[in-house]
Amino acid sequence: MPLRLAILRPGRPIDSARFPGDDAPGTHHFGAFRNGDLVGIASLFTNEVPEHAGVAALQVRGMATAPEVRGLGFGRALVRACIDFTRQRKVILLWCNARTSAAGFYQKLGFTTVGPEFEIPDVGPHFRMLLHIM
Repeated sequence: MPLRLAILRPGRPIDSARFPGDDAPGTHHFGAFRNGDLVGIASLFTNEVPEHAGVAALQVRGMATAPEVRGLGFGRALVRACIDFTRQRKVILLWCNARTSAAGFYQKLGFTTVGPEFEIPDVGPHFRMLLHIM
């Protein structure tokens, strides 16, 4: 929670970094470590893509890396772990609501943009990004 709060919800109460479903049995949390320190996080939630109702999907949420490790491959490794996990579970779609500034990062990993940019209140502009696994 502290890393998620610091990167995604700076200056806000800790509860703003808690997502509905964080503790659900089907939710999985991934961490990236450097020298024993947590430097990156991502969570996978069982959640359909709004544009693909009825299709099995997992959503990446709470993806964040510490500023001092950006560009060193920790974020890429986290998303690849999410992709591998999704593939192992034979889930068809992996998706996220990516901050506009992170869209290029996800595109380099094979995700495509679905629909126009949209605003998440109190967070900022985003694109829905989608990766077909199977």
